[in-house]
Amino acid sequence: MANQVKLNFNKKHEGVLLSQTSKTDISFKGEGFEPYELFLGGYASCLHATFLGIARKKRIELTDVNYDVYATKREEVPTTINYVKTTFTFTGVKEEKQKATIKSMKLAEKYCSISALINMVATMEFEYIFK
Repeated sequence: MANQVKLNFNKKHEGVLLSQTSKTDISFKGEGFEPYELFLGGYASCLHATFLGIARKKRIELTDVNYDVYATKREEVPTTINYVKTTFTFTGVKEEKQKATIKSMKLAEKYCSISALINMVATMEFEYIFK
């Protein structure tokens, strides 16, 4: 499986990230997504896609899942991520399915390729909230 994106930057170092299906602004001055914000968004998206596949197989019904991802980077170069905390807020999960939901997300954390990549360089913490 292959993916491809293109980036165009102007002389102010503001850019546009383009794919076959979408585009978004990139900025180092607060006028678009910063690189690590894009990375963390990709991580949460990958994790969610993996979770949905597992949850469907386990017949877990839910209304929404919200991801709050907080990360810190090392001070030394290269300044890779050293800590990531992900808080999952699930809405519409029946009480009797909450343990299965957590188990499904833990499997997703294991099988999501971006999560596995982050796990190689960072401490990861997870919190589960049900509404």
